[in-house]
Amino acid sequence: MKLSTIIESAQEVLNTEDPVILKRCANLVLGYIATNHRECVATQTFHVTNGKIKYNRFNKNFLGVKSVKIDGRVVAHTLYMDYIATPNGVVTVEYRYVPVFKNDNQKIVIEGISEQCMVYGVLTEYAVICGMLNEAKVWAEKYETELFNNNPKYKNLRLPRG
Repeated sequence: MKLSTIIESAQEVLNTEDPVILKRCANLVLGYIATNHRECVATQTFHVTNGKIKYNRFNKNFLGVKSVKIDGRVVAHTLYMDYIATPNGVVTVEYRYVPVFKNDNQKIVIEGISEQCMVYGVLTEYAVICGMLNEAKVWAEKYETELFNNNPKYKNLRLPRG
């Protein structure tokens, strides 16, 4: 999904020309999805010589460590405020991250998250920011329904009929 397409769809519904706020809303939605609904995972290799990997060295917005390995073996690590303490060597870190739209033509793919879901999320955030709470409630319901319906965890869930 492209940011420009999401913003265009939201602008049509909202009848507004405010791409800066809508881009911020899109990034808020991505953050919410990555921290609450879909785990975004990346792997990166570092050559560690001082026992530290600073968070700002990661290619993506670091959220948390899944594993730290040297030569395919899990090694002990400690998280600190601005770095991860690891043994020296060629260290591979598997980590969770928050995706961010940096430009209008950038594509971001999160499994199970449709463009429509993103648009609903952006509409929700925009309505909240602008104090349109009744509209926010309507968009939030659609957004949460879309998140639930496309969640692989619930694909085979069958509710009893009553």
